[in-house]
Amino acid sequence: MDTQRCPLCGKANQCSIAAGRSDEPCWCFEAKIDPNALERLTPAQRDQACLCPACAGAVAAAKRNERD
Repeated sequence: MDTQRCPLCGKANQCSIAAGRSDEPCWCFEAKIDPNALERLTPAQRDQACLCPACAGAVAAAKRNERD
């Protein structure tokens, strides 16, 4: 599984950890993830890669981080 891609849609997930920037917190650390999005993951997909902000239902949180 590509850890830089969202397991639901395949788009870039904007994960700083997967991109090798472990000194930066991932956008999802502060985002409230929609529980329905997590339920769409198969057991094999869980805890393998971040969802993208759109699939996670956390677009506003990701946009805040882009401005910082």
